[in-house]
Amino acid sequence: LINNAGIVSGKKILENSNEMIKKTFEINSIAMAYTLKEFLPAMLEKKGHIVTISSVSGFIGTPGLIDYSASKFAALGFDESLRQELALQKKHKVVTTCICPYFVNTGMFDGVQTKFPTLLPIIEPEWASERIVNAILNEEKFVVFPWFAGLAFLLKAILPTQLYDSAMDFFGVQSVMRTFKGKL
Repeated sequence: LINNAGIVSGKKILENSNEMIKKTFEINSIAMAYTLKEFLPAMLEKKGHIVTISSVSGFIGTPGLIDYSASKFAALGFDESLRQELALQKKHKVVTTCICPYFVNTGMFDGVQTKFPTLLPIIEPEWASERIVNAILNEEKFVVFPWFAGLAFLLKAILPTQLYDSAMDFFGVQSVMRTFKGKL
């Protein structure tokens, strides 16, 4: 099961409608629980693999992506909680993988610009697909790409909030959505 549905408005919180915020959560987060409940019983009987597509924005809050980031934070928590629940029940025939890509060039994030494209490139869909398939085949639990984006986890854990925020500003997190055009 690959939970990969996603939408983005790209609007600041006060510019976004309540309906769009609700729709973002319904598609990006809540739908995962519904699909999981449909497929998990059969997986528990035999075996299975559940892949949750979150986002780098699921652990780095991003201006202009408040609803999207929050919904992808939820996806990250969904995967981690599910993995822990399966482990507690000793259901080792069902594997989970959480994928956290940076922006993927699918049209959804058209117009975003990365400050350091060598370190944080816009990912091509073909490369992302290959990386996800490899993660599934190798039963990796948690995958962030590009690798440099994963350093944000470490920075968030060790730096005081003010320094972390300054680092994210330096790497362009606060400005990445300024040129966003995107599409739902």
